[in-house]
Amino acid sequence: MATSKNQKIQALMDEGATLDMNDDSLEAKLQLIAQKVAEEQQKIKAAVTGVSHDDLVDPADAFTCEGCQ
Repeated sequence: MATSKNQKIQALMDEGATLDMNDDSLEAKLQLIAQKVAEEQQKIKAAVTGVSHDDLVDPADAFTCEGCQ
């Protein structure tokens, strides 16, 4: 299993590891955990780069023509 040096991310990963695989809401719980991990990673990236979440641009948008959007 993967590990993280970030305590919040590690706690979320540990939470995912303890989920019941037969739970009817497993997918929703895993998506919520993944969302929380992504939010924490965005906070880390913002702290390191000085770029806030609002300033981030989806890289796919940079390579898409107006007609494709």
